[in-house]
Amino acid sequence: MQRLFPVPLLLLFLLCFGCHEKTSKISVHRQNDEIAGAQALDNARRRLNARDYEGARRIIRAMRHAHPLALTARENGILLMDSIDLVAAREAILQAERSASADTTAHTAQRGGNNGQLPELYRRLRFFERKLQHDFRQRKSHD
Repeated sequence: MQRLFPVPLLLLFLLCFGCHEKTSKISVHRQNDEIAGAQALDNARRRLNARDYEGARRIIRAMRHAHPLALTARENGILLMDSIDLVAAREAILQAERSASADTTAHTAQRGGNNGQLPELYRRLRFFERKLQHDFRQRKSHD
């Protein structure tokens, strides 16, 4: 008899506390900030696709300042900012490689070349790749 008493008590406990209403714990202000933040990120993505990297960065910075409660949008903004830096680094490498291949040996010898620039650009590229991977792993759920 003593062994059976805890079982119904446990079932009653689970029934009482397991059936609570599943409502959102997010405030209305935060929901509005999340919506506005998501719209700002869409605008930043359009700027990124148009290769307007500085414009995309400005939009993300403004979103982070204007919508402090948009936690999910802010984290997505960090990932988007990392992506912008990564794409900009890749484009800089392509431009440096094009200019290096366009230079003749005589011009490179006269101007000093840009051989020192490429290794630094590749280091930046690897840094932004690792940063994007790290930030993606560190994302949290704010719901």
